[in-house]
Amino acid sequence: MPDSQKPLFSRPVLAAIMVFSTLAIWVLNLTAPNSKLPTPAIETWASSSGIPVIWLTQDQWKKSNKLELRLVFHAPTTNPQLTKTTLAILMSDSLPLSTASINQRLSPLAAKVGSDYNNENQTIGITLSNEPRYLKPTLSVITEWLKKPEFKTRTFERLLHRKMHGESERHQLEQSLFTNNNTQQSTALSVAQVQAYYHSLKAHSAAIFIIGPMNQDIQKTVKGMIDKISEDFQPSTQTNKVASHEAASATTKQGKGSLWQTRNAIALTPLTNVKDWISLQLWGTDLVQSLNKQEDVDFTQLNLTLSQQHPWAWWNIQHSNALLVEQASTKNSNKTLKAKDLISVEQLPSANNKDTFNALLDTFKKQLEQQTLSPTWWSYIATQVTYKDGPLTLQNFADGYKEAIDTYTQDDYKTAIQRLLKVSSYQEIQVYQ
Repeated sequence: MPDSQKPLFSRPVLAAIMVFSTLAIWVLNLTAPNSKLPTPAIETWASSSGIPVIWLTQDQWKKSNKLELRLVFHAPTTNPQLTKTTLAILMSDSLPLSTASINQRLSPLAAKVGSDYNNENQTIGITLSNEPRYLKPTLSVITEWLKKPEFKTRTFERLLHRKMHGESERHQLEQSLFTNNNTQQSTALSVAQVQAYYHSLKAHSAAIFIIGPMNQDIQKTVKGMIDKISEDFQPSTQTNKVASHEAASATTKQGKGSLWQTRNAIALTPLTNVKDWISLQLWGTDLVQSLNKQEDVDFTQLNLTLSQQHPWAWWNIQHSNALLVEQASTKNSNKTLKAKDLISVEQLPSANNKDTFNALLDTFKKQLEQQTLSPTWWSYIATQVTYKDGPLTLQNFADGYKEAIDTYTQDDYKTAIQRLLKVSSYQEIQVYQ
């Protein structure tokens, strides 16, 4: 054979090159950096009164001075308005012999407090500095405040007048979505009820979370103060069993005139893994973006309540001026999406369009890389997404969330959304004016 017609490599050499090339590509894919997400470290112990304490930190926080403290309770909740009022008064001027709010007292110490609750849990949150000049005085004020708060009659009456003219939209949607024979209708409250409910909180302490960096000296100080704060707390023996079930799907109309607002709610299946949580984040983003593109929508607000037993989602749609919508509709023949369309996998854009899904996932990954550097974000995950006696614990989340996001696919998304959204429970309240 002439030299010009001879192959450059013999067959054995060519086969070896192909094998090594395949292996090289495989190794590169295996070792290529995926999402830039930190892996937190978690340590647990119990307070002197037996309350579980969970501390989460990460290397990126070594030079930070921010600590997040979360006290989580599972008190029986039969009257949401009582829970709301108790926490509101606690966040007001409840320090003994003080007319200043608790946050006014804490502001010079670079600290603040807040509270949250859902249909199953109640949370008191404290943001503070770990610098010794701030830490000890802050913890002293917090200890005095939580051990013997003063629920003042004047504050109670002021909040009652301001906050209790009717059920909030959240409570209205929750009542339309869930049927709970133990739930009390709005009744007149008293300071005595508020005091009793606060004692009920302390008798149903689920866990205490510390998020942020602590050296040995700071740990010793924080552990000692947690023991003092929680010395009259009692561990919650079990998760408060909420005897609720979802109502049948319904649409309700209120008022007359033009459609002004639509309020929507849907029951969810409890989360079992990190991919369930990712799926709901993507679905929520797609829902809001899709609705905001509609001509008759000004804006949409979505809330996910990821409680352990009865999670649910609710969103408000603020509608545009009817005349402007009619004028715009004559110029645009695109299909209109309604809220109910977006709880169906068959019509959900991100479930049916690969580009839409990939764009949502890429944006979510970038946001997550920033969020996971925040102690406040981890505090949210610890208290509102994961549960120490559930299938998705904080440890499970911290250990597995990076792999979950790196291996997440559109098929994972479709499967999860079909299972997580309880379509038969969908509630819609149309408000006209």
